[in-house]
Amino acid sequence: MNIEQLFVGLDPSLTATGLVVLNKEAEITHQELIVTTSKVDIEPRLIKIKDHVMSSLNNVGLSKFYNVYVEGLSFMSSGQGFTQLAGLHYSLRSCFFQRPADIKYKVIAPTALKKFVSGKGNAKKELMLLKVFKKWGVEFSDSNLCDAYSLARMALDETIGRNNGRKEVPMT
Repeated sequence: MNIEQLFVGLDPSLTATGLVVLNKEAEITHQELIVTTSKVDIEPRLIKIKDHVMSSLNNVGLSKFYNVYVEGLSFMSSGQGFTQLAGLHYSLRSCFFQRPADIKYKVIAPTALKKFVSGKGNAKKELMLLKVFKKWGVEFSDSNLCDAYSLARMALDETIGRNNGRKEVPMT
């Protein structure tokens, strides 16, 4: 059986989780924003996000192998919102951990992602949107999807190797 390798970027958020899947040619095969509202208790929201992510990645017969890059937690954050986000983060990681035959995951620090895209570890959202467009010619209006795409590109570049027959738009 020929196993298709896919590259996933996941930007977990309690309100808008970004998920982007790329094939080895760096083409987007799936993208979505998983939205929840703070008007709902946290437990159902966490379950909804986790279940939605896992159903999006669900496959039959191991015909696909996922390299998932997840944006890590911010080191300077604290409070109830951070605790709830940490709950989501570790819930997703536990699901990935339970599927080692078809999912390999890596947690990427937010500063490392920003540096990969923009060359600066402290780039603002607007700069990330611009740099993704300039670097790869892909436009996003949502920063969560932009980060998810960037994570997927990072997974692709680190797994297959930079410029391995893929289209890249030259930096201007």
